Amino acid sequence: MKVSELGVGAKAEELFKSEGIETLFPPQEQAVKAGVMEGESLLICTPTASGKTVIAELAALNAVKKGGQVVYVVPLRALASEKYKDFKKWEKLGFRVELQMGDLDAKFLPQKNTADILIATAEKCDSILRSRPTWFRDVKLLVVDEIHLITTDRGPTYEILIAKFKKMFKDIQLLGLSATVGNADELAEWLGAKLLKSDWRPVKLTQRIEEGKAETMLKEVKATMHAGAQSLVFVNSRKSAEAVADLFAEKLKAELKPDDKKALEGLAEEILDVLSPPTIQCKRLAGAVRGGAAFHHAGIVNKQREIIENGFKCGKIKVISATPTLAAGVNLPARKVVIRDIKRYAGLGLEYIPVLEYLQMVGRAGRPKYDTEGESVLLAANEYELEELKEMYVNGSPEDIHSQLGIEPTLRMHVLASIASGLTRTREQLFDFFGSTFFAYEYGTDGEFKFKVEKILRQLDDWGFIKAKGGSGSEFVSAAELNSEDRLIATPLGARVSELYIDPETAHDMVVILENPDNLEKVQAFSLLELFCSATELRPLLRVGKKDEDEIWGLYYEQENKLLTESNDSDYLDRFKTALMLHDWVSEMTEDSILETYGMAPGLLRIKVDASEWLAYSCSELVPYIKAGPGLRKEVQRLQERIKHGIKEELVSLVAIRGIGRVRARKLFNAGIKTKSDLEKATEAKIGSIVGDGIAKKIKAELVKS
Repeated sequence: MKVSELGVGAKAEELFKSEGIETLFPPQEQAVKAGVMEGESLLICTPTASGKTVIAELAALNAVKKGGQVVYVVPLRALASEKYKDFKKWEKLGFRVELQMGDLDAKFLPQKNTADILIATAEKCDSILRSRPTWFRDVKLLVVDEIHLITTDRGPTYEILIAKFKKMFKDIQLLGLSATVGNADELAEWLGAKLLKSDWRPVKLTQRIEEGKAETMLKEVKATMHAGAQSLVFVNSRKSAEAVADLFAEKLKAELKPDDKKALEGLAEEILDVLSPPTIQCKRLAGAVRGGAAFHHAGIVNKQREIIENGFKCGKIKVISATPTLAAGVNLPARKVVIRDIKRYAGLGLEYIPVLEYLQMVGRAGRPKYDTEGESVLLAANEYELEELKEMYVNGSPEDIHSQLGIEPTLRMHVLASIASGLTRTREQLFDFFGSTFFAYEYGTDGEFKFKVEKILRQLDDWGFIKAKGGSGSEFVSAAELNSEDRLIATPLGARVSELYIDPETAHDMVVILENPDNLEKVQAFSLLELFCSATELRPLLRVGKKDEDEIWGLYYEQENKLLTESNDSDYLDRFKTALMLHDWVSEMTEDSILETYGMAPGLLRIKVDASEWLAYSCSELVPYIKAGPGLRKEVQRLQERIKHGIKEELVSLVAIRGIGRVRARKLFNAGIKTKSDLEKATEAKIGSIVGDGIAKKIKAELVKS
């Protein structure tokens, strides 16, 4: 079927053709015939690069032309940015395409919703629904990308989003996109969607299993490079990814062409410029890139990840060694995928990964528009394992996916949110809403689930987050006395907790501790950081190993009387160690020193810092609801700024000026320029002598604006 036969209009047809799309792929044609352009809900399970985004675009065209809004939900920020670029071209037809991710508080949301097509991360979309459900217009299409992630810790948010949109917009079209789902028929039935399943790929995939590890891996990568193509190598840990990249760089560097070496040197310098000063990890990554290789894992910062991915896409980097997280991320295909490690650490030892994960990885093999065939190579330790792996993975089927909504902290968040947003106003409506989730489809809402929800209602009532208004009168009753007709209402505190998108238990712990007058004199940066480390949002914590146990105990005893939390939890030493790391960060310890001292790579540090900053912000927002003076809120807000920038308190006023970060602020402070007033008085030449002329000019311009 040709695009010209779809009746999308001359301008839309021209846009498709500008991207080389004149004839539909078989799965795309199947979707059209199944009614995707007429509002039919579909669950589409087809391989990577089989054209699922184009199917979503066709559905979006139909929805927007009917005056409706399209919401496209993804699990990761990087994927959100990628999809935003994909849909941005439709602005040429007059559509408004917008991107929402980041801060999870509605006060940072634009007052007016102007998007025709909204691309958003799942958590951001859910946070909007919690506090401003009416912000969405007439949503006619909800696209849920990577819908198989329902079976992961991100899954409950997906479930709740789908259930909320179905409740709010009765005739909404649902489009679930995935490469691999075992029980796709069950998922489709729950969605109320037709199942479209296909094995068709634009590039043929050949799956092989080879015996041997290091030598076989190197041979496969070299052969691919000599053929003018690239490889992705999957390993089971960050350390392995780095070691394998080092090996490739050493073995491939001599075989690189002069132009490649020059281009790679430029990429290496970009990587070194991301952090100031560059860490040991930065230098190791840059060294690997100079040899045509790179590693990719959660420990590298976002800017370095972008440099690597772009360097790979344009052919400069020849091989990336990665942990499996890359397989579920952005579109990064290679001619060959090598899976060195099919086992990973889980629980007490190594376990084989799910077939679903294997299929996600091999799905990266074959570059559309470049290759006629992609190849995956799974490495076996010996001939016995080779046969076992063939049966398990090459001939195997993906596992069924299952709901994770029953996990208590997650369920607690969503129960409070459904009450606070007004989505469910009675106990009966609450169970009716949760009865529409995939969890209820699989397990029902009686028995254990009902017991959990009843327990959560009592908790939220005890914590002062909800009230129940008696059906026959105006008096309030406790959750324990709640009848089916009694109205559920969130208190002002409970509503704010829901908007802040934190576990209600985290908020309750903060409120109880900070309301205690005996604790107020203990409030300082370190005690607050240690309090934040008790939150579920900062899990997993740093582990206290045997080698540093004595040292951590010693430090703990020094601070014990200044802490706000109790030492009766099994993980309190881990909590204390994590707080030490965060305190070193706000004391201006460099990323390199933190990596050396705590083994916390910059990318992982950034995750902890972002979570801590949000907890500090949430804490400051809760203070007005509790019995505490205004000084406490200012104390927490100062700490929030220190966490954000990694600075001592004396630099807070300097980093408030755009263009001044922790390094420049410290240089200015040490040179005697300590405040905004000092900056205004200093000449551009003097500032330039400290931070550079170009930066000085920008700083002066910012001062004029403010």
